[in-house]
Amino acid sequence: MKVLKSILCMVLAIVIASCGDNDNSSPNSVNDNSFYSKINGSDYNPEFVNGFITVQGSTISISGSEANGNNVVINFPISANAGDSYTVEGLQLVASYDDSNGDGFISSEGSLTITAHNVEARKVSGTFNFVGEALLAGGTTYTFTEGSFDVTYTSLN
Repeated sequence: MKVLKSILCMVLAIVIASCGDNDNSSPNSVNDNSFYSKINGSDYNPEFVNGFITVQGSTISISGSEANGNNVVINFPISANAGDSYTVEGLQLVASYDDSNGDGFISSEGSLTITAHNVEARKVSGTFNFVGEALLAGGTTYTFTEGSFDVTYTSLN
């Protein structure tokens, strides 16, 4: 049941991250959010970086999206403190990727380390890496390395 809740939170995060206004300004230039990773060895620097507390109020979701539809979502406990580490294997971290070709995955292994978390300012930073198998049989396996984020998150309420 815990895995199902995590998957549902991730799907909600993807939907919310995909819905936004159509202004031409980059959220990064407005709120200084940052997100970076290498995906299968190639740089991933999304134009749109968001963070929010899920509807359940127990998870923070960080989303990095490109205009072409590529989207990474990372979910971890809201109780995260600087120095805390979370693993996919321990069901504390759920990461996903959807690309513009229709491929997607949910992480099968990996970790996240929180480097800073200011609860009052709702600002969190961390580093991550993970691997995932494609949701559809025969799809690409994605490997995320050198991942980092520094995001101010909001509440969905």
